[in-house]
Amino acid sequence: MAGLDIVMVNGIRPCAGSGDGITEYAYQMYRQLATRNRVGLVYSIERPRRNDAVGLIRINSMLGRRARSAASTKHDIFHIVNQEVGFAARDIKRRNPKNRVITTIHDISRFEKGLHRGRLQSAFSVMVRRSVTKAVENSDFLIFNSEQTMEEVRKRFRVRRGAVVNIGIGNEFRTKKSAGKSSGFSVGYIGSFAYHKNVVMALEAANALKKGNIHFQIYGTGMERDNLSAYAHAHRLNNLRLMGFAPEHGKVHIYDSFSAFVFPSMYEGFGLPIIEAQARGLPVIIYKYGNISREIRRYCFEAEDAEHMAGIIEEIRDKGYDGKMRRKATEYARSFTWEKCARETESIYRKVAGK
Repeated sequence: MAGLDIVMVNGIRPCAGSGDGITEYAYQMYRQLATRNRVGLVYSIERPRRNDAVGLIRINSMLGRRARSAASTKHDIFHIVNQEVGFAARDIKRRNPKNRVITTIHDISRFEKGLHRGRLQSAFSVMVRRSVTKAVENSDFLIFNSEQTMEEVRKRFRVRRGAVVNIGIGNEFRTKKSAGKSSGFSVGYIGSFAYHKNVVMALEAANALKKGNIHFQIYGTGMERDNLSAYAHAHRLNNLRLMGFAPEHGKVHIYDSFSAFVFPSMYEGFGLPIIEAQARGLPVIIYKYGNISREIRRYCFEAEDAEHMAGIIEEIRDKGYDGKMRRKATEYARSFTWEKCARETESIYRKVAGK
């Protein structure tokens, strides 16, 4: 089968270990697809930066010029791998209406109220909403990372074209867990400190468990770090440490140091840390009322509030994690692979390109 001529479009150069989920997705798609296709890259900057309106204006301006330039040359597919730069779909189509454009939509959280705080974040949300709208209006096909994202986009924009392609986890998450010495019961979190991640719920659970000999390790960076640090200090959380950024090369070791994993996010397009943690055999506790897709929350414990989360943690510590549930959750989580994601994505390319 002849290879395709593909152009991938993203604000950031696809690279490994960025700590940014969408950049990792772009990198994995490039790495997998470039082995059998010609894949060109169009991007603005080398490394991720904090999301804000000023930064997005600069990225969009540069990316727009580069996307229009690439669109002047014939290619089989233009794949916009991040909905936040979905405006490029319009630019590519305007340059040549025959260009075939696919956009991956990872989430539409910027359309939801109450998930982001501050004036810059509000301005950023306005720009992202416009970009997503342009992507939906001008793309020939839409890829959704979860059933939830597809349902939300279809409901909001009343479009039917598109399909779900779940993202994956690296092969390192499928390795055998080493038998190390336990240093007590440890509850972990890995992710962003953005407001909608609701990390404060994990700190509130830690506060309820100060006398239970249960320790919390909270990995991440982001805009809420100062608030989280202030909460930990005010409540004298000696059983909790804010650990900073979790590097990709050390993630498996970090997950393996946990006894349980909490992910209290209010909204996720996919929720990759949930799958990563389950692939390492960990029980995962999420916020019951968080917007997390059905296929991701399938084997999770669901906490109604911080007190309930604390109770679930204590029960897991005292009674253990049911072996049957652990096996099912681990096997299910390990079925999410980048190889499968790439195969399904390439199949869509060929369908849209008519090849």
